Amino acid sequence: MFTKFTFREALLQLTRNRGRSMIMVFVSLLLCGCIAFYLGNITSSEQALASINESTPAILNICNAFGETRENLTIPTVYVDLLTASGGLRDMELTCQAAGAFSQEARDVDQRCFNGGDTELLGINRPEAMCSTEAERALDQRYITYLDGYGPEIFATKEPLCIISEDYAESHGLELGDDLSIPIYIRKYDSWRMPAYYAMFDDGTWGGDDYEIPPDWTLKVVGVFSHKLNATRTADVYLPVEWMRETVDSQDMPITDYRHRLMPFSYSTCRATLINSLELNAYKLKLLDMGFGIPFFIVLEKQDPPPDPSKGTSIWMEDKDFIKTTEKLAGTIRMYRTFMAPFFIIVILLVAMAVMLVLRGARVDMAIAMSLGRERRAIALVHLTAALLAQGLGCIAALPLIAVPAGLSPGMGGLICGSFLLCALIGDLAGSWVLLRFDPMDLLIKTD
Repeated sequence: MFTKFTFREALLQLTRNRGRSMIMVFVSLLLCGCIAFYLGNITSSEQALASINESTPAILNICNAFGETRENLTIPTVYVDLLTASGGLRDMELTCQAAGAFSQEARDVDQRCFNGGDTELLGINRPEAMCSTEAERALDQRYITYLDGYGPEIFATKEPLCIISEDYAESHGLELGDDLSIPIYIRKYDSWRMPAYYAMFDDGTWGGDDYEIPPDWTLKVVGVFSHKLNATRTADVYLPVEWMRETVDSQDMPITDYRHRLMPFSYSTCRATLINSLELNAYKLKLLDMGFGIPFFIVLEKQDPPPDPSKGTSIWMEDKDFIKTTEKLAGTIRMYRTFMAPFFIIVILLVAMAVMLVLRGARVDMAIAMSLGRERRAIALVHLTAALLAQGLGCIAALPLIAVPAGLSPGMGGLICGSFLLCALIGDLAGSWVLLRFDPMDLLIKTD
């Protein structure tokens, strides 16, 4: 039975046999560090796997049927709407290429022969869409100066707003708050991947005249940006892409009108991040159900007629890094969990061996106590308590050395201590049981 006397006697054993106690403390410190390293690796791998959606997410891009390009496409709005409604994506980036004619010389060009004018426009839904890929993403939005009351959120609106480059503003005499009035031509691509321009009209200017001059569209200049912005999709003017779509879609033109070929609106690029990249395979199957073709899943040679290379109707997933990282982390976790039971068995055996070796020198004292009528169980309890106290001191000493550099949480520290002390208790019981299986009289006779 455990009593105060037992506890005091265990403390006496610790102070009386300082050498043995220090050995137990250092062994405990070492084994506790091994457990911390083992459990810490599992925890860090699990945390990395859980946060992989932020660190290395899978990226979805709309590409052509051949998977050759993700830029300069004609992407029907129905595909973008399907992706948006799917609910599995975040941070979608959309663009629509366009051009404008500011000078009178550019305006005088027959709209059927328009070849780009003097103003490059790009409709976007967020500033990040100014860059084409994650690897090229060096956008520094500090070099965008917005008019008071405006900010990056303007690109998510359907308002006729824009930001212009400093060079464009200087050459055309524009300032923040001014109106930029120009005809706008949306750029699309034919089956040869050559650009073709289609003027944006409104309801009041259509009449079936092939040579009709497109109307001016007035955009309020609410921002100016420097060339240091580092945008890879360069333009003189950036404006909200949804304003462009709403303007085009609102045109009520009969199918016989030549301008109907512009309808419906289409995007040039589409890029988005999966919300839960860990469900990548399930989402790929969902894309097939939506009607998307995935380049690896379709046999293009058997399609008649062959797909239009300018149409964005397939999906390209940037998932190589995600899959590689996920497989590595999952393999690491699987390996550690597979060897967890053998690892703790080895810890228990090492504790039992340490107890047997340390307490082997105390067998004479145990034999004398038993010869004087002390119960074997009471003697074992005293030495077991002394061993656990020494091991507890080693565990407490190990925590600051382990937790502070590794940044372990208090909960993780408690798990490490609890795991070690449980192993230590099992090892102490096993070691004490083996060690106390001796005849005290035979030991004392041999000693004499």
